[in-house]
Amino acid sequence: MPDDLTLRRTVIGGETAPGDYIVIWDRLPIGRIFKSVGVGGSDAWSWSCGLPNVPQRSSHRGRGASLDAAKAQFRIAWADLQSQISYDQIREARAIDADRSRPWHKRG
Repeated sequence: MPDDLTLRRTVIGGETAPGDYIVIWDRLPIGRIFKSVGVGGSDAWSWSCGLPNVPQRSSHRGRGASLDAAKAQFRIAWADLQSQISYDQIREARAIDADRSRPWHKRG
């Protein structure tokens, strides 16, 4: 399995969202990293990884103080999740992602 992770800007309503990224692994969206407001109003970076057909554990989401910290934490969580999923679950996630009838694929 490839281990390259790439970030792609999140597009909401046809517009790119600043500080908001979809994480892609082997052409499959596996999570998101985005800037959020932390305790005391400071910036924080929230992240979560998962597949739509696999229950998400609390260890597969969190917050980092910077984008680099969030990416590092994401990578650790993704390695953990990868060790727990099967080829069939990845294939099913690809089928779900390819199904353009899903509500999140519809345009305004």
